[in-house]
Amino acid sequence: MKTNVKKTFLDISKEEQWLNEQGEKGLMLIGYHGGEYEFEDVSPVKYQYKIDIPDYTGRKKKEYLDFLEQTGISVAAEYGGRVYLRKNAADGPLDLYTEKKEIKKQMNKRCSHFFITGIGQFMLGIIMLIQTLYYVKSKGVPFWIAVVIDIGLIISGIIFFILGVRKHRKYSLPKEEKDIWE
Repeated sequence: MKTNVKKTFLDISKEEQWLNEQGEKGLMLIGYHGGEYEFEDVSPVKYQYKIDIPDYTGRKKKEYLDFLEQTGISVAAEYGGRVYLRKNAADGPLDLYTEKKEIKKQMNKRCSHFFITGIGQFMLGIIMLIQTLYYVKSKGVPFWIAVVIDIGLIISGIIFFILGVRKHRKYSLPKEEKDIWE
């Protein structure tokens, strides 16, 4: 039986955790597009999921995904630069990266959208606020609505940037651990 679930995540780690919970229930991810997950009920079989953001494109990416297929990891879906991987839980753990540097690199990629969104909204808010203050002469209701929207963009940009910093700190390696691995 197929099931479609609409769900949105800002944090890829939480999305991965949710997918693993679905896998424990015997749901196999068979597709993903624009916030809509398609599952098939295959219980009692249980699946593990990982979301990968590969550095490769083109032929190298295909070779990488073929290599994963040979190790028992199948590609459930691809969307927005992310690859949704699954593995039957009975075949062992789904360990994609074992080196701390590679794990840190993946975590940095996962947090980068917070920084990009935050900086973009902040800059757009500043530019729009300057233009509103400079070009709009009458100080009526439309002026104040534009100012509130501009300030809202600035504040949301700051919030996204802070979220990115918090996620980056959460997943970054401690100084002592970096020294061990270098």
